[in-house]
Amino acid sequence: MRGGKGKIHHECRQRGIALVLVLWVIVLLSIIAGAMSMTQRTGVMMTGNIRQEREARALLNAGLNFMALMLERRNRPVEDNPWPVDGRLHPFSFRGRILWIGAAPEEARIDLNQARDEVLLGLFRSIGLEEDQALALRDAILDWRDKDNSRHAEGAEDRDYRSEGRPIGARDSRFLSVEELQQVLGMTPEVYKKLVGALTVDARQRTVNPAFASREVLLAVPGVTPEEVDEYIAQRRQAREQGLPVPMPAFGGAFFKNSMGTRYRLFAELDLADGKKAQAEMVVDTRKKTRKGYMVLQKKFGKPGSLGRAMLPQEEG
Repeated sequence: MRGGKGKIHHECRQRGIALVLVLWVIVLLSIIAGAMSMTQRTGVMMTGNIRQEREARALLNAGLNFMALMLERRNRPVEDNPWPVDGRLHPFSFRGRILWIGAAPEEARIDLNQARDEVLLGLFRSIGLEEDQALALRDAILDWRDKDNSRHAEGAEDRDYRSEGRPIGARDSRFLSVEELQQVLGMTPEVYKKLVGALTVDARQRTVNPAFASREVLLAVPGVTPEEVDEYIAQRRQAREQGLPVPMPAFGGAFFKNSMGTRYRLFAELDLADGKKAQAEMVVDTRKKTRKGYMVLQKKFGKPGSLGRAMLPQEEG
């Protein structure tokens, strides 16, 4: 009897162990199934995001290309051209979607390679930099773009970059892009974000076209007051509403030139399904053509804020 009870106890113990093992296997299979399900969901989401991004880029490209085509009509009367070169965004329907497209002369921005010292300083003040930070950044930019290794009073040359653990040093040549400004000693992401919409390397001139310039650019004029700038912006808006030529400001003197030039910045914006926006911009030279149209000097895609301001819509409603 005692042996029979031991045998029964042994069998019960084996069954118990087997049950525990089965339960552990079930738990492991559940974990694996959950992980696979999560991986599949993530894959589906990534696929959806990639599809949305590709679709957005295709639509934005269509908007930019259409706006480039409309540059051929830039000298026609406004009533004969729904997409004028006026620095503002206008609706454009394509494949059942509404895009907002527009164009402005590149001369509406301050050329980073041509700007005078006092204009750069005025621009930095206009975005709220303290005087010492504005002077240091101005001088660092001058040291970056000049050919010598002589340091401006508050600037930065190779030895300053090396002391900050940046062995490449100053370029000692012209900026190739506005993005390069982020490599200048003293530049921060916050300051760059405020500056990017006011600067260019493609205007190739020291003057600015005030009819399309942003408030930050207008405030860069040495000695100008915010009240004078706001009064001019109101005059500019009123002239457009009445279909009249935009007047020249009473301030600025030789800094301003009412010239359209040959280079234009085109802009496209699209509302996405998730409530966000996608943007793109392209700079073209109408004086030069390729088999595909005007020569493209640069093209960028990004989220709102990463490309700077969308020309004048926020300013002029």
